Amino acid sequence: MRKKVQKITVGIIIGIICISLIGSTFYAISLPGSDNTEDTQGQEALEQEYNQRKQAIVELSAALEKSPEDVETQLALADAYYSKASITIQLNDEEYQEDLQNAITYYQKVLTQKDDNDVRLKLAISAFLSRDSDLADETYKELIEKEPQNVDVLYWYGMFQFYSKEDYKQAEQYWQTALKYNTDGEMKTKLEEMIARAQDIKP
Repeated sequence: MRKKVQKITVGIIIGIICISLIGSTFYAISLPGSDNTEDTQGQEALEQEYNQRKQAIVELSAALEKSPEDVETQLALADAYYSKASITIQLNDEEYQEDLQNAITYYQKVLTQKDDNDVRLKLAISAFLSRDSDLADETYKELIEKEPQNVDVLYWYGMFQFYSKEDYKQAEQYWQTALKYNTDGEMKTKLEEMIARAQDIKP
């Protein structure tokens, strides 16, 4: 009975994390140079979000201790750290970096057990945001080779080129390619905005 209850609890936590990630495509996590001073939810709401995500990590970590090779729990824990990073960047930069590093660690563990490009993209974004340029570049290149028409991959590799490498021409090329394959209105707006920014910077 205890195992069944534990599995249900882990399932609920995974569901909550997925809801927080799906639809946002991880846009909620701030990029290098972003202004995070505006508190739209209020400090109390922010702290409540922080405590909820921290508790999810505690429970998933406990579940993983009992089943260390459970890929589903490893992935849920990686997503939990990544989700928490969108809160800790507004509270504590050191903890934000720790959350991203933990997300990277667990995404890498998952990828040793299954080949999943969605997980690989999360790894690439985590590495980019944690300023691990070598890992980010290597992972993005692998994704581009595997899915050259994936709009999310093209968008985020462009962001990496723009912010980490300051290669504005290359960034624009990835965004222009993404625009060609994109069918989503919100993404179209984001791509057009970033293309305009890249064109403004070019000499």
